[in-house]
Amino acid sequence: MEELYEKGLCRSIGVSNFLISHLEQLKEDCVVTPHVNQVEYHPFQRPQELVDYCRSRGIVFEGYCPLAKGEALTHPSVIQLAKKYGKTPAQICIRWSIQNGIVTIPKSTKAERIEENCKVFDFTIAEDDVEILNGLHDGRHVSWDPSLIV
Repeated sequence: MEELYEKGLCRSIGVSNFLISHLEQLKEDCVVTPHVNQVEYHPFQRPQELVDYCRSRGIVFEGYCPLAKGEALTHPSVIQLAKKYGKTPAQICIRWSIQNGIVTIPKSTKAERIEENCKVFDFTIAEDDVEILNGLHDGRHVSWDPSLIV
């Protein structure tokens, strides 16, 4: 990848599910720092230390699974905030992620949900409510756990 980057054949180098230990190892083995790290990010999985590490090194943190594969959509706090803001639970989760400064990539195959997922820029979640969602972090993964890779 570094050769392709140096030759101008790709504009960026990205990694996926790299934790701090993985990024530190990469630093020892490579010259180019990755531009993007795509990692699971939702109210139950908010790896703030990794987010801070990436930001401090100019690595864009990109969050996938912002709805926790649907698990966040039925959480009472998310439902309560959706009612408060007149939005769907999915919109609350996506907006929360964006307000936390995360490049957010929701996935859907349904046109109406894709459209709904894009309608998150006409409101802001109050800081107290962001903290409620931040407090849902329990470390659960809905994808796979990259800490198992050494």
